[in-house]
Amino acid sequence: EDIVNEGFKPLKKTATEPVQLQGKPSSSRGLSFFKGEDRENSQSLWQESQWSKLEKSRGKLYDRSNSFFEVGRSRTNTIDVNSGKPQAVVVVDPFSTGAHLASEIVKLGFKCVRVLSIWDSPVAALVQEGVVVEFDATIQHNDTVNDKEQALEQTIQSLKSLPFTIIALIPGAETGVELADQLSSRLGLRSNGEQSSLPRRNKYLMGEKVRASGVRAVKQRQCTSLSDVREFVDDLLTIHDVLKCVVKPVQSAGTDDVFLCQTYEEAEVAFKRIYKKVNGLGLINESVLVQEFLYGNEYVVDQVSRDGVHKIVAIWEYDKRQVNHANFVYFGMKLISSTTEMAKQLKQYADQVLNALEIVNGPSHMEVMYNPKTGPCLVEVGARCQGGEGTWLPVAKECVGYTQVQVTLDVYIDGNLFDKINANHYPLYKSGRDVDLVSRFGGVVRGFPGDSLIRALPSFRSLSWEAKVGEFQPTTIDCFTRPGCAQLVHESEEQIDKDFEFIHSLESNGLIDYSVICPTPPQPGAVVVVDPFSTGANIAATIIKMGYRLILVFSELNSPVAKLVSKSSSYQPTLLIQHDNTNPDQQQAISHTLDAIHKAGSCVLAILPGAETGVELADKLAARYGTRNNGEEMTEARRNKFLMQEAIRKAGVRSISQKLCRSEEEVISFYKSLPSTPGKCVIKPNMSAGTDNVNLCDSLDKSLAAFHSISGHCNGLGHVNDGALCQEFLSGIEYVVDGVSRDGIYKVIAIWQYDKRSVNGANFVYFGMRLMPGHGLVEQKLIDYAAKVVKALGILHGPSHMEVMYDDVTGPCLVEVGARCQGGEGTWLPVAQECIGYTQLDATLNCYLRPDQFDNLPPYPKLLKRGAEAFFVSFSTGVVTDIPGIDKIRQLPSFRRIEMLTQPGATIYPTIDCFTRPGSVQLVNEDLNQLEEDYNAIRLLEKDGLFLLS
Repeated sequence: EDIVNEGFKPLKKTATEPVQLQGKPSSSRGLSFFKGEDRENSQSLWQESQWSKLEKSRGKLYDRSNSFFEVGRSRTNTIDVNSGKPQAVVVVDPFSTGAHLASEIVKLGFKCVRVLSIWDSPVAALVQEGVVVEFDATIQHNDTVNDKEQALEQTIQSLKSLPFTIIALIPGAETGVELADQLSSRLGLRSNGEQSSLPRRNKYLMGEKVRASGVRAVKQRQCTSLSDVREFVDDLLTIHDVLKCVVKPVQSAGTDDVFLCQTYEEAEVAFKRIYKKVNGLGLINESVLVQEFLYGNEYVVDQVSRDGVHKIVAIWEYDKRQVNHANFVYFGMKLISSTTEMAKQLKQYADQVLNALEIVNGPSHMEVMYNPKTGPCLVEVGARCQGGEGTWLPVAKECVGYTQVQVTLDVYIDGNLFDKINANHYPLYKSGRDVDLVSRFGGVVRGFPGDSLIRALPSFRSLSWEAKVGEFQPTTIDCFTRPGCAQLVHESEEQIDKDFEFIHSLESNGLIDYSVICPTPPQPGAVVVVDPFSTGANIAATIIKMGYRLILVFSELNSPVAKLVSKSSSYQPTLLIQHDNTNPDQQQAISHTLDAIHKAGSCVLAILPGAETGVELADKLAARYGTRNNGEEMTEARRNKFLMQEAIRKAGVRSISQKLCRSEEEVISFYKSLPSTPGKCVIKPNMSAGTDNVNLCDSLDKSLAAFHSISGHCNGLGHVNDGALCQEFLSGIEYVVDGVSRDGIYKVIAIWQYDKRSVNGANFVYFGMRLMPGHGLVEQKLIDYAAKVVKALGILHGPSHMEVMYDDVTGPCLVEVGARCQGGEGTWLPVAQECIGYTQLDATLNCYLRPDQFDNLPPYPKLLKRGAEAFFVSFSTGVVTDIPGIDKIRQLPSFRRIEMLTQPGATIYPTIDCFTRPGSVQLVNEDLNQLEEDYNAIRLLEKDGLFLLS
């Protein structure tokens, strides 16, 4: 029967079938008696109710209005001296903290009777696991009948029929307040009466009654139409220059459907979301409350009253923040001292509100906004104990010495605790926090890596997870969607603040491991590929092969790079979406693209860029849709080569000397700043791919000529170059480091060494690339450096294709990195597959869809064989009449596959970049020397024998 202070883990319950006693008329008003060892406790209320989540779940539909259970157990009962009957305390809706209240009643030796205020209650599941309560009777109030007085009378008669002396009747949750007022008043028990009962539940009437008593109250209007909303908004604008209002249900709890609106249009959307909908307490919103926005900090004033005397038991400061597109998400609350001037003002104001609402007996949970200039103002108050499943109780107990639940029960059973405590102050022996965990993502839970980190904190007391492994956890937007909570207590305020922020720092990466991140349960699942060009076409084909639905998004109307699809890839997407990049309002365009994705009817599990052009849009779509994403904050730096270098420089990672030049004067200034004379620099487009118009310049004249060939011209990806990027020339060997990250865990999948040469008047022509083992000294330095770069650029999820220059003296330095898979039309894939056993494409999809397989990957590659890809280089212009070299290449021992991008009858030009190469060949061999011999044989054929031209 002890309360296990583990946070909230709702109970799984089974039903108990009635056994009728002899002599009891079967036509009796629904009273069924139980005897023997049968017992009805908080584990046996709702049939087949899993109670695995704190949510709006439906309970068991009772087929009788009330049921009485006689429980056989050994416990000491308090006996009424006059009647000789056991004394009982009734709790109306013992959910949330009400379950703790009921448990305390049982511990003190009283019979505990449960009244359920709502037929087939949808909030009966709001009970913390570990709170075991043995109810001696359960009565179901029938609120569905039209004759409310008759229903009340039936419930009263059922209570009077019990073989107990009822000494008190207390509300256990917000839903039980009104019925508790009615029953306690009519049974002649300690009560707040019925006269002001409705204003104690209806937030609009509450504010008006407080205002009528001369106490400050929020400006508000109860709206049943959009015209009501419009009129109130217009009234607010006559007072304030800028609109800011709160729209919420008139009767609910927590931050359920509470919206902060700054335009009439937002208020209209909020009204439509709330009006006539079922709220978090299972009630239909018959109207909507619109209130002025109150500036300041929000506090909770918890008190207990007896015969009009109000005594404060705790003041908590709320920490609510804007997150997950919701304005009022609970991050936690902390106990504060009652001795400050502000606390005195809160206490005085709270007493005035309680008097206005005629709350003279029992608990009160009041939320108050405090502004140093304007003082306190009521948000709302409940005539019941604070909720939150009572997870805060052990914090209050250790820090204060007693709790609101203890003092409340003491008032009703005429104990002496209430007399002992001070009306205006409470002791505060330690600092305490109740931490609401926040899920920044929706997804299927795989594990809780943050659990051990939280438990190791100096102030840790307890932690409970409501989220369950294998189940879907929604993004946290209110108290009903939090994944769990933690309790912290410590002598040091500084330490507890540090621990509190540390817990919340885990939420973006490290609190919960999701096997799949998606905003809704993932069945059936789909994957979005933005710009499925180049290797992106292979990604799209693999998605279909894995059994997922495929949605393709094109980032540009009439994209000039749509032709860059590997010829061996074929796929049939579920949906094609064309993003309108020509719309001047790109926020609107993105919203339209998201709407099209939502209308596909599938839960999207991942949104990936297929090519460099899709990186920016994929970032934005993924962040706003709610799949695993890198966020939007550094999107531009992941695409813009100049900003990219500046971002890693800022993070303390070695970067290149550079300047983004938009005029000749800036080019001249940069060239003169070079350390050597004559200077050597690289001038290239700021946003492109491959070696598109990359110029090596060793004189000022060449630098200016390169600048003019780039600035204002269209690049290989179809973008107009805004100036030109001028960078120092890096000596050394260029490598590619292809990696994949998941939740910030970076794994290198492949390391390639580039073979770039000066030919055909171009300085950086790809001749090929070779796979390198990951354990070498140079490779390990590259891996360590690459990890710092992806971290600096916020690439926490998905692929990265990084080009790095390495010099034995100066070490590695970034050339550029793309937050996508390596391109090259994916022709390198079979080489990686045979030599490593897996590819960057595989690792990317596993990162999003199959995390166990991602976890099994080593941190860097170990080569099974040696491999290379040779890019064909043309040295002449002409029409291809034949390609006799193909047969010779096929005879090479290392030959695996050839991909030709030209054919007889086509015109071929000298190769100057990745867009003008005529094809490639993939080579694999266990013998490195043989591989090199075959690679060099291809180089000789290019000079004489590969192509016949006319």
